[in-house]
Amino acid sequence: MPERALLKLKRAGIPLFEVKKTQKNRILLSVNKKDIEKVFAIYPKVCYNNNGYIPYTARSLGETGVGKPLSWAKKRAGFLLGGLLFCCATLFFDSFTFGVSFVGSSVYEREARQALESYGIKPFARYASGNEDLVCSKLLALDGVEFCSVQKKGLWVRVEMRLGDTVRLQLIGGDMRARHTGEILSITALRGTPLKKAGDTVQAGDTLVGGWFSIEEGEQVSVEPIARASIKCVHEGEYEAEDAESAFARAYLALGLEEDCKVTEKTVEKRENGFFVRIAYTAVESVNL
Repeated sequence: MPERALLKLKRAGIPLFEVKKTQKNRILLSVNKKDIEKVFAIYPKVCYNNNGYIPYTARSLGETGVGKPLSWAKKRAGFLLGGLLFCCATLFFDSFTFGVSFVGSSVYEREARQALESYGIKPFARYASGNEDLVCSKLLALDGVEFCSVQKKGLWVRVEMRLGDTVRLQLIGGDMRARHTGEILSITALRGTPLKKAGDTVQAGDTLVGGWFSIEEGEQVSVEPIARASIKCVHEGEYEAEDAESAFARAYLALGLEEDCKVTEKTVEKRENGFFVRIAYTAVESVNL
């Protein structure tokens, strides 16, 4: 009888699990994998011969309890480790910004990039979330901007700007003329004809980009220039002051540098009647940008 079989297995020290009596003379049970050979030793005909009447049958259910998920994970350790590394890399790089894309109008692209950088949003840096409304408030203050949206899409920052239908930006016509004297470091013209190149020396008032472009047979068509130039400049002069710091301050104020100008070198030397000040700076000039 099945009860006798259970008693015999128990006396042999074999733990039994999931015991179920399926028929009057048949039971279904589970044992640990290490005890399977003991069961076969007590009942040698189990699972060996399915012909004829066999009162006791057994089948392996594999690991049970806590061992079952551990065994499954052990067999798939490489796959699980790869998935974990992928998730960690995704979470790590998702907080970075690789670039800025513009949708709609790109007239104020330069101003938009400056506004983003002022709040820590720039390429190849961690995305400073929570400043989107502050950036939009700056862009909405620009002439003609009716709608602004700043969102992070994957690894890119998406800036959308739309101008009002009734507002048209007035471009400045005529030639682009230099406002500083110095050596041209670079010049870029999106519209118009460059008349100077890198390395040329220019005086204030010289034409950098002509407000025209040539077509067939030498004919010229007038356009509003869109260009930018970088000029290396030097200012020198003597100033009366109590000390070198005051002399430099007077020279700097007299020079009246614009926002796009950057001081690259400065020297102050004591002279008989005061101080000789030399200031080297880079001026960025642009038109319709």
